[in-house]
Amino acid sequence: MKYLVGCALALSFAVTGSPAAQADSAPTCTDTPNSYTPGWQTGWAAYQAAQKSPSSGQASRTVDLPITINAPIAHVWTAYSNLRNDIGRHPFLKDIIMHRTCSDGVTTTNDFTALENVPMGSVDYPAKTQAEQILHPADHYYTTNSYDDPSVITQQKITFTDNGNGTTTVNEHITFTTNPLLLSFTADNGISSHQAYQAALKRDIENGTL
Repeated sequence: MKYLVGCALALSFAVTGSPAAQADSAPTCTDTPNSYTPGWQTGWAAYQAAQKSPSSGQASRTVDLPITINAPIAHVWTAYSNLRNDIGRHPFLKDIIMHRTCSDGVTTTNDFTALENVPMGSVDYPAKTQAEQILHPADHYYTTNSYDDPSVITQQKITFTDNGNGTTTVNEHITFTTNPLLLSFTADNGISSHQAYQAALKRDIENGTL
């Protein structure tokens, strides 16, 4: 796993005295292991394997979901990129379980499990989405990539544009990839849930709740 690889690389740099080993160039990480961490590690390994060897039997659908919020970009960025603000606004999301946060002074990476109740007919399916968010605050964008069983991959790039009039346009560029038989269900539910929490974030940013 990448945790072990990262430790091995850090040790190698320290032993060799490489310039890359300077403390100010190494990312600072905080680990918060918990009962969900093994599931995250397994799911993220499956995500990485799928990126290296994509299955020809998978199908994808890509959408753009723009929304304009009546607030300055700095305010919108802070509220919108905070994962905790999705709880209670995303219709399926019940909790965020953080496993690791790393910062190198330019980007911040959050590894987490999202606990969701996904409606499937008359019942809710308790899903555990294994995900990684990478924040690029200087450029006002972040990515969130995730893996769900059975082999559902979601890749997102969320960009923030200052419109010059006190408003900010946020665009969620999302690609859903999975078995063709699951694609319509996955994409339709994903799109509707993202639009719902976008609307809730817009409402609460504009009314001062966030």
